[in-house]
Amino acid sequence: MKVWTADFDFNKEVLQIIPIWVRLPNLPLNCWGAKSLSRINSILGVPLYADAFTTQLDRISYARVLIEVDVTKELPKVMKVTYPNGRVFVQEMTYDWVPVVCTTCMQVGH
Repeated sequence: MKVWTADFDFNKEVLQIIPIWVRLPNLPLNCWGAKSLSRINSILGVPLYADAFTTQLDRISYARVLIEVDVTKELPKVMKVTYPNGRVFVQEMTYDWVPVVCTTCMQVGH
């Protein structure tokens, strides 16, 4: 959301940063805390919040987080995550929806 101004023009507004639901299948349970999820997902963009099933551990097959991402950049399918002890694991990511971005003008939806 943006603060409205009198000179706001929808035609000039370019949507590049869009909130997208990201799924992290088989995420290790020790990474399900709010701080861990935030750190891991900040690689993609700005984490906004996790869904109720993730925060309450009602579904452990995947964690799901809403993240503001720049959709003009390629969204990764995997990321490397480093534990505090230095151990690294590769985390798969899937997206509930990815908007279509025009590669010529870098705008969404046409």
